[in-house]
Amino acid sequence: MSLGKFDYQTLLAKTENEELEELAAVYHQLGYISSNINRAISFYKRSIEINLYYRPTDYNLLSASYNNIAALLNKRGDHTEALKYYRRALNIDLHDPEVNQLQIANRYNNIGSVLKNQGNYKEANEHFHHALKIQIKHISLNDPILITTYHNLGSIYRLMNDYPSAIDYYEKSLEILERDLPLQYSLLVCTLNKIGLVYCLMKNYKTAFSCQKKALKIQEKILPSDHPLLATRHFNMTVALEGLKRFEEAIDHITQAVEILRQTIGPHQRKIRHYQRYLDQLRETL
Repeated sequence: MSLGKFDYQTLLAKTENEELEELAAVYHQLGYISSNINRAISFYKRSIEINLYYRPTDYNLLSASYNNIAALLNKRGDHTEALKYYRRALNIDLHDPEVNQLQIANRYNNIGSVLKNQGNYKEANEHFHHALKIQIKHISLNDPILITTYHNLGSIYRLMNDYPSAIDYYEKSLEILERDLPLQYSLLVCTLNKIGLVYCLMKNYKTAFSCQKKALKIQEKILPSDHPLLATRHFNMTVALEGLKRFEEAIDHITQAVEILRQTIGPHQRKIRHYQRYLDQLRETL
C-alpha cells in the first residue's frame, strides 16, 4: 500500500470515530486517489451522501464530486450517466453566487464533449459556445485557457461539415500556442494536424501538406527517429501529396511510415498492412 493510500485510510478510521463532519472531504479524496474506477465512483458517491445528509452542505465539494464521477463514467464509456452527473455539477454551480465563472465554463465544455460523443452535435455546439461566451467575459482573448474551447469548437464544426468554421477556431488556438506556448510541442503538433486534416477534407491539399510538414519538423526534433507518431505524420503527408498528384513524393513518405512502424516495438501490424496497401495503390499510379 502506498504512503498516500495509507495516510488516507488511517485518517478515515480516525474521522469515523471523532469528526463525522469531515467524512465527506475524506471520501472525496479517497475517490481522487483511487486507481480503480468503480471504487473511486463509490467513494465519491459516499462523499455526496454524507455531504447532503450529515453536515451543512459544502456545495463546492458537492459539485466537484458530481463532476469527478461524470469524468470517470465518461472515461468508462457510460455517456448517458456521465451527462447526468455533469449536469448536476453545473446546476449546483449556476446557483452558487460565489462560484468561479471559469469553472462554469469548464462544466459547459465537459457537457459538450459528452454530447459530441453521443452524436448530438447541435447541442454540443451550443454548450461549447456557452463556455466561450463566459470565458471571453472574464479573460483576455489571448489566454491559453481558450485553447480547449477553441479545439472543442473546431472539432464539432468539423463533424458538422462546417469546415471553414472549424479552421477558424483551430487557427485561433494555433495563434495562442505559437505566440504564448511555443514549447508545448504536443499540443502544437496536435493543432497543426487537426488543421491539416480539415484542409484535406476541403481538398486544399497544398495547405494541408504545409501543416503536416510543419508538424513533422517539430516532432522530428523531439522524438526518436522510430517513434510511431512520425509514421502517422508521414501518412498524413502522403494523403496531401496524393491530392496534389505528387505521387513520387507520396510514395517516399508512405514508405518511411511503413519502415518506421516495422522498427517500432508494439502492436502495429494492422496499421502496417493498411499503409502497405496504400503504398501498393500509389505505385500503381506511376
